[in-house]
Amino acid sequence: MFNIFKKKSAGQKVVIQLSGLHCTSCSLSIDGELEELKGVISSNTSYARQQSTVIYDPKLVDQAAIN
Repeated sequence: MFNIFKKKSAGQKVVIQLSGLHCTSCSLSIDGELEELKGVISSNTSYARQQSTVIYDPKLVDQAAIN
């Protein structure tokens, strides 16, 4: 679910502003779903900042699929 053993490599970064997160569990759910997408290297969602920072490989996933 969290891909902790997935090899990390360089990729493009996108920061997505969110709204309506109710708790830190929402953040974990978003990260889990994003990291299931082929081409997403990592996702870090902050409940406090209401944003997700996603590192991805543009050869494997389109940014539109992440947003």
